[in-house]
Amino acid sequence: MGAARVFRLIESSLVVLFFIQAIRVVFAILLSMAGGALAARQVDLVIVNSHLALIVALVLPWFSPRTRAALPRTLMISAILVAVARLLISLNLSFLRLYAGVALVGFAGVYFASLLRANWRAWISSIVVGITIDQLLRALDTYDLSLRVIMLEIPMGTRTLGIPWLGVQVFLSAVAILASLAARRSTRQEPYEPAFLTVWGGLAIGGFWVVETLLLSMPGVIARWTGVSYAGLVPWLILVTALPLLPSVRKLIGHTLGLFDAHLRGWVWMFVLLLTIILGNRLGGPAAAGILIVAQFVAVLSLWWIPSASEITEIEQVGPSFSLGMFVLALLVYAYSLTFEYARTFLWLKDQGLIIIVVAVVLLTFPRLWWHEEDLWEAPVVVPKGVPITFVVPMAVFGLMLSGLGSSPTMTTGNTLRVATYNINEGYDAGQNFRLELIARTIEAGLADVVVLQEVDAGRPVGYGVDQVQFLARRLRMYQYFQPTVEGLSGIAILSKWPIGEQHQTLLPGPGIQKGAFRVLVGDPATGRYVTVLGTQLSPGQEEDRLQQLAVLLNLALDSQAGPVVLAADLGASPDDVVYQQLLANGFVDPNITLGIEQGFTAPSRNPTLRHDYVLVRGLIPIDSRQVDSAASDHRLVVVEVGWP
Repeated sequence: MGAARVFRLIESSLVVLFFIQAIRVVFAILLSMAGGALAARQVDLVIVNSHLALIVALVLPWFSPRTRAALPRTLMISAILVAVARLLISLNLSFLRLYAGVALVGFAGVYFASLLRANWRAWISSIVVGITIDQLLRALDTYDLSLRVIMLEIPMGTRTLGIPWLGVQVFLSAVAILASLAARRSTRQEPYEPAFLTVWGGLAIGGFWVVETLLLSMPGVIARWTGVSYAGLVPWLILVTALPLLPSVRKLIGHTLGLFDAHLRGWVWMFVLLLTIILGNRLGGPAAAGILIVAQFVAVLSLWWIPSASEITEIEQVGPSFSLGMFVLALLVYAYSLTFEYARTFLWLKDQGLIIIVVAVVLLTFPRLWWHEEDLWEAPVVVPKGVPITFVVPMAVFGLMLSGLGSSPTMTTGNTLRVATYNINEGYDAGQNFRLELIARTIEAGLADVVVLQEVDAGRPVGYGVDQVQFLARRLRMYQYFQPTVEGLSGIAILSKWPIGEQHQTLLPGPGIQKGAFRVLVGDPATGRYVTVLGTQLSPGQEEDRLQQLAVLLNLALDSQAGPVVLAADLGASPDDVVYQQLLANGFVDPNITLGIEQGFTAPSRNPTLRHDYVLVRGLIPIDSRQVDSAASDHRLVVVEVGWP
């Protein structure tokens, strides 16, 4: 029986892993398309068809086979289909990725509903193990290793096919298929322990996935919320995610909660999780990070209370309830994402991201409010004895090792300084393909010592959950500073090969999506030279609003120490704009004018016709100004080399 359980655990855990990756891909692509539609105020047929396909996938578990005899075959077929669909997701074509991901979500839903009908303890264990493996794959720099695209680009007419790093995924899919075949042959050796999923249980599983995908299993998001080191968070988060697999840990928590009256325990549990989420958001520093780590532990333990002991007739409701949970996941992820797009949708959504997460927490903990005759934390896990501890400790150690790799920046020195500005469009190119690796290579090609980035994400669903500042800083071995402007996860940033010292930031007035500006001091300790760098992105629009933003920016510059200043910005307008003219009137020099460079168009990235991106200097001598011809974003990277007087 031990081997049969191990085969099922491997199969089910990889299905969970692939499901997590698929919803990350599907929501990223759909939200990117929706964002483009909001900007253009036009919905095309592609968006409609894509969402209809997603609805079909979410409904699919409703119709999964219900008889016990059909479960082994259903589990095997759905697991193999999930593994194959996951391979297709690895091909970096948005259309293929989207529909392969949607299909995977549907097949995984059928698998989960069938597994819950067959063995509820295996269902819970697989979710915990799958989430833990997902965290490990993202431990290096928040970007899933199996979704990386090491660019071998093959032209296909007007499009380009990127052949990704397939090795990791081919291996994982092969393991899933082999484990599924082995589990099918060992079916008779597995225990049959079906469970019932009520409507509240369906809502709870939806709330669980919302909390996990938006916050608690995302160390990059927690690091941005709390301002602590990402590398220090990863191993602890992996540890507390996997720790509930240990029966002794669950028993300890059960005995502790037993101090309260039986009818109050569910309310205490809900209160604890709500309190940890809110305090983790409102506080800062290591204390807040520790509180959110506790919240992840509580959230994972809540899984044991979602299924209910079943009667034969109640098995019928598992599929519909699971579909309901998937709709909750989709609706809350969309609602959360709209809080970043409030200026294009509903202004009352501004700063409401925490409310969405709180709603998910309430849904997750609701089943714990009901009376249970037995303590479900006392139930043994499905895996053989000794396996949980041999899984938990190595995963935490590997997480510690991966999160520490490449975390030390490489400092450079020289007689000149190259400063760049780059609007990375949330990691997408003009064709809405996620090109973060190509963006990193574009910055490398620019040879810049300092890069100011606009439209940066730090863990949003639309950006595949990647902390783009963290990824780029580690990938390029540079120091980093991030200024959030919306919900703590969207804003502007600076990467520097020189250490970053004094830091100041401010939000800019004006309508539309919140914009910001920062002032940092970067210096070369070897030469004793220091430069103040201003970074910003201004909103296009009315002259009065832009002049108000300019006033805040100039005050930020005036507050800086005496010495050279560089402004790297997306001003959102051409050189005949009043903001640009006022900057020149306040002592800034345009290197393009000094060097006799005409036009210098920066947008769009292919065949640019507009100049919106600028590096202006004060107290420095322009030596060179150039662009990197790359379509990684919808803007070009602008690099200016300067020297000292």
